[in-house]
Amino acid sequence: YFQHRPFAMQELRDLRFNICLGTDSLASNSSLSLFAEMQTVRHTHRGLEPERILEMVTTNSARALNQKDVLGKIRAGFQADLIALPIENGCRDIFEKIIAWSEPVPWVLVAGVPMPLA
Repeated sequence: YFQHRPFAMQELRDLRFNICLGTDSLASNSSLSLFAEMQTVRHTHRGLEPERILEMVTTNSARALNQKDVLGKIRAGFQADLIALPIENGCRDIFEKIIAWSEPVPWVLVAGVPMPLA
Protein backbone atom coordinates (compact mmCIF):
# COMPACT_ATOMS: atom_id res chain seq x y z
CA TYR A 1 0.00 0.00 0.00
CA PHE A 2 2.75 2.42 0.98
CA GLN A 3 5.40 0.60 -1.09
CA HIS A 4 7.84 0.46 1.82
CA ARG A 5 9.94 -2.57 2.68
CA PRO A 6 8.02 -5.65 3.85
CA PHE A 7 7.09 -5.94 7.50
CA ALA A 8 9.79 -7.88 9.37
CA MET A 9 7.34 -10.43 10.77
CA GLN A 10 9.73 -13.31 11.41
CA GLU A 11 12.51 -11.14 12.80
CA LEU A 12 10.13 -9.46 15.25
CA ARG A 13 8.57 -12.80 16.22
CA ASP A 14 12.08 -14.19 16.83
CA LEU A 15 12.69 -11.23 19.15
CA ARG A 16 9.42 -12.12 20.93
CA PHE A 17 7.57 -8.92 20.00
CA ASN A 18 3.84 -8.99 20.68
CA ILE A 19 2.51 -8.50 17.14
CA CYS A 20 -1.15 -7.48 16.89
CA LEU A 21 -3.59 -6.88 14.06
CA GLY A 22 -6.44 -4.42 13.92
CA THR A 23 -8.22 -1.91 11.73
CA ASP A 24 -8.81 1.77 12.41
CA SER A 25 -8.74 3.55 9.06
CA LEU A 26 -8.57 3.07 5.32
CA ALA A 27 -5.11 4.67 5.19
CA SER A 28 -3.25 1.39 4.73
CA ASN A 29 -5.88 -1.06 3.54
CA SER A 30 -8.89 -1.03 1.22
CA SER A 31 -11.23 -2.43 3.88
CA LEU A 32 -12.01 -2.06 7.57
CA SER A 33 -12.64 -5.81 7.77
CA LEU A 34 -10.49 -7.63 10.29
CA PHE A 35 -10.92 -10.70 8.09
CA ALA A 36 -9.38 -8.79 5.16
CA GLU A 37 -6.49 -7.77 7.42
CA MET A 38 -5.92 -11.40 8.45
CA GLN A 39 -6.11 -12.51 4.82
CA THR A 40 -3.51 -9.92 3.82
CA VAL A 41 -1.14 -11.17 6.54
CA ARG A 42 -1.79 -14.79 5.52
CA HIS A 43 -1.01 -13.95 1.88
CA THR A 44 2.07 -11.84 2.67
CA HIS A 45 3.57 -14.16 5.31
CA ARG A 46 2.81 -17.61 3.90
CA GLY A 47 4.86 -19.50 6.50
CA LEU A 48 2.89 -18.02 9.40
CA GLU A 49 0.47 -20.52 10.92
CA PRO A 50 -3.19 -19.47 10.86
CA GLU A 51 -3.42 -20.02 14.63
CA ARG A 52 -0.75 -17.34 15.13
CA ILE A 53 -2.70 -14.91 12.94
CA LEU A 54 -5.82 -15.44 15.07
CA GLU A 55 -3.74 -14.86 18.20
CA MET A 56 -2.73 -11.48 16.72
CA VAL A 57 -6.37 -10.36 16.80
CA THR A 58 -7.30 -11.96 20.14
CA THR A 59 -4.82 -12.82 22.89
CA ASN A 60 -1.94 -10.68 21.55
CA SER A 61 -4.20 -7.64 21.32
CA ALA A 62 -5.47 -8.20 24.87
CA ARG A 63 -1.86 -8.41 26.08
CA ALA A 64 -1.00 -5.17 24.24
CA LEU A 65 -3.84 -3.42 26.08
CA ASN A 66 -2.65 -4.89 29.39
CA GLN A 67 -6.00 -6.72 29.57
CA LYS A 68 -4.91 -10.36 29.14
CA ASP A 69 -6.91 -11.39 32.22
CA VAL A 70 -10.25 -10.07 30.91
CA LEU A 71 -10.01 -9.92 27.09
CA GLY A 72 -8.96 -12.13 24.19
CA LYS A 73 -10.27 -15.51 25.34
CA ILE A 74 -13.59 -17.27 25.73
CA ARG A 75 -13.52 -17.98 29.45
CA ALA A 76 -15.60 -17.43 32.59
CA GLY A 77 -15.00 -13.92 33.91
CA PHE A 78 -13.79 -12.53 30.56
CA GLN A 79 -15.61 -9.78 28.69
CA ALA A 80 -17.67 -11.21 25.85
CA ASP A 81 -17.54 -9.59 22.42
CA LEU A 82 -18.00 -12.55 20.10
CA ILE A 83 -18.99 -13.54 16.60
CA ALA A 84 -20.27 -16.89 15.35
CA LEU A 85 -19.49 -18.29 11.92
CA PRO A 86 -21.31 -21.28 10.40
CA ILE A 87 -18.34 -23.55 9.77
CA GLU A 88 -19.07 -27.25 9.40
CA ASN A 89 -18.46 -29.45 12.43
CA GLY A 90 -15.22 -31.41 12.29
CA CYS A 91 -13.59 -29.06 9.79
CA ARG A 92 -9.88 -29.94 9.52
CA ASP A 93 -8.69 -26.44 8.71
CA ILE A 94 -10.92 -24.40 11.00
CA PHE A 95 -8.33 -21.63 11.52
CA GLU A 96 -7.89 -21.28 7.76
CA LYS A 97 -11.68 -21.19 7.31
CA ILE A 98 -12.02 -18.41 9.89
CA ILE A 99 -9.30 -16.31 8.28
CA ALA A 100 -10.76 -16.87 4.79
CA TRP A 101 -14.26 -15.77 5.85
CA SER A 102 -15.68 -13.32 3.30
CA GLU A 103 -19.43 -13.33 3.93
CA PRO A 104 -21.36 -11.12 6.35
CA VAL A 105 -20.99 -12.27 9.96
CA PRO A 106 -24.36 -13.83 10.88
CA TRP A 107 -24.22 -13.40 14.69
CA VAL A 108 -22.56 -10.83 16.95
CA LEU A 109 -22.47 -10.51 20.74
CA VAL A 110 -21.23 -7.23 22.26
CA ALA A 111 -20.68 -6.95 26.02
CA GLY A 112 -22.69 -10.13 26.43
CA VAL A 113 -25.68 -8.85 24.44
CA PRO A 114 -26.68 -10.25 21.02
CA MET A 115 -26.74 -7.47 18.42
CA PRO A 116 -29.29 -7.18 15.63
CA LEU A 117 -27.72 -7.40 12.18
CA ALA A 118 -28.97 -5.26 9.34
